[in-house]
Amino acid sequence: MMMYPIDALYARQSLDKQDSISIENQLEFCKYETRGGDYETYIDKGFSGKNTNRPAFMQMMQDIRAGKIKRVIVYKLDRISRSILDFSNMMEIFQEHHVEFVSSTEKFDTSTPIGNAMLNISIVFAQLERETIQKRVADAYYTKSQKGYYMGGRVPYGFQLEDAIINGIHTSRFVPEPVEMEQIKLIYRLYSEPDMTLGAVMRELLNRGFTQKRGAA
Repeated sequence: MMMYPIDALYARQSLDKQDSISIENQLEFCKYETRGGDYETYIDKGFSGKNTNRPAFMQMMQDIRAGKIKRVIVYKLDRISRSILDFSNMMEIFQEHHVEFVSSTEKFDTSTPIGNAMLNISIVFAQLERETIQKRVADAYYTKSQKGYYMGGRVPYGFQLEDAIINGIHTSRFVPEPVEMEQIKLIYRLYSEPDMTLGAVMRELLNRGFTQKRGAA
């Protein structure tokens, strides 16, 4: 039976990527810091660090408030948070309940002013890295879509996908679907008539036997 309070080992991995350290390896680094003492593991797999809406993280915070945790150990700072606001709120709760924070690979000493300053500087850079990655991905999507690449999602009514090679890359692109395009033209023509409502347009389409892409009326 464990005697409280104990150490909390927290690990997070957003995706299974070759260049991302596994949950198991994170925990091995954290266990070294316990020096053989009792601990509880909290694991969030498949969750981003952009916010704290993670089940294991929330359970850990609940246990902290209950007085079960004396120290939180992570492999690296960005495993627990990549948000300045979330990290600041988390540290307030840690201080309120006298919980120490340990990053096993970064060795922050939160008992000193300079240690706290370095910790806060590091979380600023963690958030900057996350936002930079998001911007780079968004820019890549925008550039590819401008060039005509199919970027996923539901194919809009009036179009179909066609295999294509764009700039030497195999992809797909939207091309008009003749029958659906004629239906769209009819919809616009009907709705442009005076006193025509959306409900009336829908009834007219149903009378003509028109269906959605998936076959529903």
